[in-house]
Amino acid sequence: MTSSFLLRPVLLGAALLVTVMTPACVHHSCSPSGAEKSAAIAGNNDPRRATPDAALAALKVGNARFLNADSKHHSDALQRVEATAKSQYPFASVIGCADSRTPPEVIFDAGIGELFVCRVAGVASSVNDEASLEYGSAVLGVPAIVVLGHTGCGAMKAAIANKPLPGSLPHLVSQIRPAVKRAERIQPHADGSALLDSATREQVNGEIRRLKLSPVLGKLLHEGKLKIIGAIYHVGTGRVTWL
Repeated sequence: MTSSFLLRPVLLGAALLVTVMTPACVHHSCSPSGAEKSAAIAGNNDPRRATPDAALAALKVGNARFLNADSKHHSDALQRVEATAKSQYPFASVIGCADSRTPPEVIFDAGIGELFVCRVAGVASSVNDEASLEYGSAVLGVPAIVVLGHTGCGAMKAAIANKPLPGSLPHLVSQIRPAVKRAERIQPHADGSALLDSATREQVNGEIRRLKLSPVLGKLLHEGKLKIIGAIYHVGTGRVTWL
């Protein structure tokens, strides 16, 4: 047999292997669309930053994409890295729980530089979180803040159980207990699940009231440049409901 004949199966196998392993984007371009490129470099001219309502609408659309399994793949992520290296222009701030199941960037289908995020267990914010959100709105020009609670929150469950805990956990729970007490007054006969849902809403609403007491955020609210909205993320479905 000739050497070329012997090599033929090898070449055929290699060709088949390349065909199987080649990503679909070879046949369908994976390059970012013009809209995605524009979003990456829009900066302060991003229309989502124009008004509080525009920012909130963008978050709702992002969650809809996430729910419909139509999330952007952020193929322009490295372009965003370059575009945001010297400055950032997020269109919304989110303060949410540290729970690993609740990443705002995924829930709202957002990329690098699009969301200004604070996270702490039970959404039990501190003065540092408040200062961060003040910076986001007063300095970075973020027009909307979302206080994002979620279903099945372990910190809320601990606050409802109100049992001895180790380390710094008692301090955390003490910040959540007022929301639990308000929920118990509103629904004195609620079962475990209903009480958890009610207490979670109360915690979110309490955080909103506290943030509105900030002189920095209060001024922006009064001027119509900012809205602070509550929401609940459902860990079993991926859906965000707005309060």
